[in-house]
Amino acid sequence: MGFNFTCSAWEAQVEHFSAKEDHAVLVFDNRGTGNSDAGPIGPYTSSEMAKDTLALLDSLGWEQDRSIHLFGVSLGGMIAQELCLLIPERFKTVAFISTRCGSEFDCPTKKALYTVFMTSSGLETGDRALDLYLEILFPDRHFNETTEEGKLYKSRMRDQLRNCHQLPREQPTLALWGHFYAAFMHCCSHDKLNKIAFHLSPAKILVITGDADDVILPQRSLELHQHLPGSELIVIKNAGHALSYQITKQLHLILDRLVEEGNAAFSTI
Repeated sequence: MGFNFTCSAWEAQVEHFSAKEDHAVLVFDNRGTGNSDAGPIGPYTSSEMAKDTLALLDSLGWEQDRSIHLFGVSLGGMIAQELCLLIPERFKTVAFISTRCGSEFDCPTKKALYTVFMTSSGLETGDRALDLYLEILFPDRHFNETTEEGKLYKSRMRDQLRNCHQLPREQPTLALWGHFYAAFMHCCSHDKLNKIAFHLSPAKILVITGDADDVILPQRSLELHQHLPGSELIVIKNAGHALSYQITKQLHLILDRLVEEGNAAFSTI
């Protein structure tokens, strides 16, 4: 999952994909959040966090070629890029969701920087801190809509976001900044992206973003797509950064189709 989120943010996807008889679902907390230790003191990098993931896969015995469908959101999508450089032969499909490849000139938006500073410094706490995150994760127009239960979406999203940040233990401050450093400094060069696409082939690659993403601008996802030859790009209209919450059912349909195409790509190999 993305910056400073626990794996509980995948709850809807776990429920959806675990209902399929032929699937096993793996979600986990990245280093420094949830039940995962912070690791050595010092800056985190997306490449080191990818090695964490590789160690987990190996420990579980998920080593078979072309056996895994990989989904990564935001920082998780950056980690997924590094993982594809390490073990491309294991993947049938890869979905890069609300993410970027990064460059030295690719800074987070001002709203994202402000939110991280205000919440990590303790200047904003509780529901006000959650509201700051909501303001960058979802487009404003989404909050004025109502759910099937008649509640405002903002109220429901606040409850769900609160659940994602109910950490089982106190998170070290250095771990929070480690996540920020990993996301801020991530850079997967265009040459590396070409290498990823070459070695993943014929696996299916999807880049998906919302056209109202205020955390990672849609242009950054477009850049990622353009330098992954053979990848598919989907831009969701009026959608923000948190696609798994805002368009849950639509996202599941997209990922279901991607998984089917990935399976079909290797059915005769």
